[in-house]
Amino acid sequence: MNIQDNYLKNKKNIFFSENKDIQNHREKLINIFENDSFDKKNNESLKNINLKNFIDFKYKYLIPEETSVINNNQENSYSIVSVNGQCSSFKDDKIEITKILDEDYNDFSKNDTIENNDHFVNLNSLFLNSGFKIVIKKNNNIKIKISNIITDDDLTIFQKNNYICEEGSSLNLIEEYENKNNSTSNILNVIKLEKNSQLNHFLIQDNSPNHNLIITSHSSCKKDSAYTQKVYNFSEGYVRNFHYSELIEANSEADLQGIFFLKDNNTSNNKTFVKHLAEDCKSNQVYKGILNDRSKATYFSNTHVDQVAQKTEGYQLSKGILLSDNASYFSKPELKIYADDVKCSHGSTIGPIDENAIFYLRSRGMSKIAATKILISSFINEELSSIDNEQMSEIIQKKLVRYLSKVK
Repeated sequence: MNIQDNYLKNKKNIFFSENKDIQNHREKLINIFENDSFDKKNNESLKNINLKNFIDFKYKYLIPEETSVINNNQENSYSIVSVNGQCSSFKDDKIEITKILDEDYNDFSKNDTIENNDHFVNLNSLFLNSGFKIVIKKNNNIKIKISNIITDDDLTIFQKNNYICEEGSSLNLIEEYENKNNSTSNILNVIKLEKNSQLNHFLIQDNSPNHNLIITSHSSCKKDSAYTQKVYNFSEGYVRNFHYSELIEANSEADLQGIFFLKDNNTSNNKTFVKHLAEDCKSNQVYKGILNDRSKATYFSNTHVDQVAQKTEGYQLSKGILLSDNASYFSKPELKIYADDVKCSHGSTIGPIDENAIFYLRSRGMSKIAATKILISSFINEELSSIDNEQMSEIIQKKLVRYLSKVK
């Protein structure tokens, strides 16, 4: 079934299908699919995948019977259970959670930072069937943990979430993805940070081999705001993390980090893109990967510095350890600088584990497997030791121990 037939058949189950402006936008998206040659060479969204598997899908969605938002009886702390991409509405004097509205859709469709040839984003907009909006009210410091659950096999989740941090607010957000169902989640997070706000965003991904997870995010940062994102990917299925950030006012910051742990035939596609549009802004893009067996990964990083963005600091770094001759990791850093007063750099180092270090540890009586595990732990120690959330640190350490137990 082609995209247009699939859309028309399921139109009544898709959000905002009665909105004429949104209908017009979706018709344009259908035309893009019908006329695109799907050239993998010039389209980063198509690397390492068979797009046909994602386009020729059978649409299936179930409205959840029950979702929940719980105040944990701790000051400013909330737990959210998102079922099939939806959660309950909730409101108090610090936080407001609602379903997304058509105005949220229209607001994002006007954004040109994410390329219009990103087919996964276009699929999300075309088949949107779930999502929510979370607003952190002015001058509040909030902690939220979201558990994302899918109830049945063969579901296709197309979810759009909006996060808004009002002026002076701070949000510590943990998202967990641990689904065992044979299903696909295509999620778009739209994040807005108002003046002097802060968001620390952690994504823990640990899905089964039968679950495809596609996450795209776009953050915009106003004056004196800071967005930090840390991705920990332990999934055994296909995962795509594409994350974009715009520094639109002075003294704003974006820090995009990720670690992926791959084995078997796993695939992980990753991208970070920071656009500097104001002066005195800072960005950091760091991704590390450990790849075993026949796993493969890509990482594209990009820092764009506009001509008005003087006194920019922008750094990129990618590192990878290949534990197998059959594993592959392709990294492509890129700088586009149109200002004079900047400090920018990029670097990429990928290769097998250091045999000299292995030899040294073995000469001290250690087995090769034990030495390899120590070097892997050392490789990611800086990122893991910087986790200041005790609960999350324990979760990551347990998953790391499980991954290392499979290293031979």
